[in-house]
Amino acid sequence: MLLLFILSLSLVGLLLKKKEDIFFILMTVVFSVTWIADELMLIPHFFTWSIELLILLLFLIFLLPKFIFFRKIETTPIFKYLFFIIIYGIIGSLIYVVSFNSTLLGLRSFFKYAFLFLIFINAGISQKKYKKLFFYWLVIIGMQPIIGLFQVLFLGKMDDSVHGTITDTGILSILLIIFIICLIDLINRKTIKNHILYIFIFLSFTVIPILGEVKAFFYFLPIILSIRYINVILSFQLRKITIFLIPFIISILLFQNFYGINVFGLGQINTSDFLFSQGATSLTGDSNTLAISLSERFLALLATYNFLSNDLLRIFFGEGLGSHIFTYETRENFIINTEASYILKFSISKFIANMGIGGLALFYMMLANISYYAYKSSFMVKDQFFIDLYRTIPAFSILFCLSMLYTEPFEDHIQFSYWFFVSSIAYIPSLKKL
Repeated sequence: MLLLFILSLSLVGLLLKKKEDIFFILMTVVFSVTWIADELMLIPHFFTWSIELLILLLFLIFLLPKFIFFRKIETTPIFKYLFFIIIYGIIGSLIYVVSFNSTLLGLRSFFKYAFLFLIFINAGISQKKYKKLFFYWLVIIGMQPIIGLFQVLFLGKMDDSVHGTITDTGILSILLIIFIICLIDLINRKTIKNHILYIFIFLSFTVIPILGEVKAFFYFLPIILSIRYINVILSFQLRKITIFLIPFIISILLFQNFYGINVFGLGQINTSDFLFSQGATSLTGDSNTLAISLSERFLALLATYNFLSNDLLRIFFGEGLGSHIFTYETRENFIINTEASYILKFSISKFIANMGIGGLALFYMMLANISYYAYKSSFMVKDQFFIDLYRTIPAFSILFCLSMLYTEPFEDHIQFSYWFFVSSIAYIPSLKKL
């Protein structure tokens, strides 16, 4: 089966007119292979490794020859932060004697697409080609609410099962927030008919957040849009503000009428009922899903505190990169009922367990520098496409950090999307220092 799989990828490579088109194939695979394998069950789960094989293929085509023949690769100022944080994680693995295979799994989980970023900036992709790739990303994300509608109307699915091809409503809601920002920018650039863009904005506000019951979408969206369009808010540009407010208010009203709850009614939650003892479960018997969600996160934070307080060295390195990583088998049988399971459940506690508070601080510092670099780059170009993109990256970075408390931004879909956005900074070679 492995040989057949490799031959299939080789055949795809031979049929490509241009080697850069592998990036289109990779993007397609990232947003479909898990859905096809694990939900539709049309192919074995083994085929999800096609992502890694495609990245390896890109490495062999674009990065390795450049290193061998020219002894030099492009890195951009971002790479020094990425390199340092990876070395930091590996040092933790050495201290705690984490096995080589586990360390590789840790690198794969947290930094796979950061490595793809290095490949991309050395691939020599033209700005025109990048714009085509970006439009293809928009098409893929824009299809998700439509697929979600199909899942509801024709397959009879509800709640968490309404997830498009991404298989997780939380992850999809994060991407939809960035997608909405991109659509608003397109409206301002007037490159696509506005009524088409308004339809997709409305679908993004409603289908997955409402039918998939994603309350966090309504919390994160105003925060991220306020960060991205702070200049619009401060200058009180009423027409542009209305583009956001009208669909947002309508979607909240639809959500509250559909479920009969107040999205922002946090006062109804009694935190004294949360269970914080070791091994205790969250409020699983409570009808308030928001209370359940918050109680689980409080327990995850408590479990993380206990994990760190038992060994102060863990504050710096956790238990080493690769020490707390999901595999496919553990995901299938995962039950959240112990401190260890609470640590694995949420991204921020899992990252701390692998790399410590020190590693988390370095990671956030890297995202902050990426954001600064991107925002500064937006003043160095005249192309409105890249100006908008560079000013979206800081909002995406903050959303990435916030989503670590909520979902799993290190899954393929968000991590790929983030580093794909960041790769656009490679077109600003003149900025040498952050």
